[in-house]
Amino acid sequence: MLAVIAYVAVPGERRKKAAVHFRRAGFEALKGVAALARPDAAGKGGPEEVRRERIEVE
Repeated sequence: MLAVIAYVAVPGERRKKAAVHFRRAGFEALKGVAALARPDAAGKGGPEEVRRERIEVE
């Protein structure tokens, strides 16, 4: 919310740079949400099954 207020308060060239920054940040956020929403291929039990190793701690 503070970033939006700063964007509105800043005039001219800085506002253009801020708009580009917000656009890029929005795309990155969408890519992150899409990556989280995608089903995990390793969870299907395919040939690349994840093997966990247990480490003993003394």
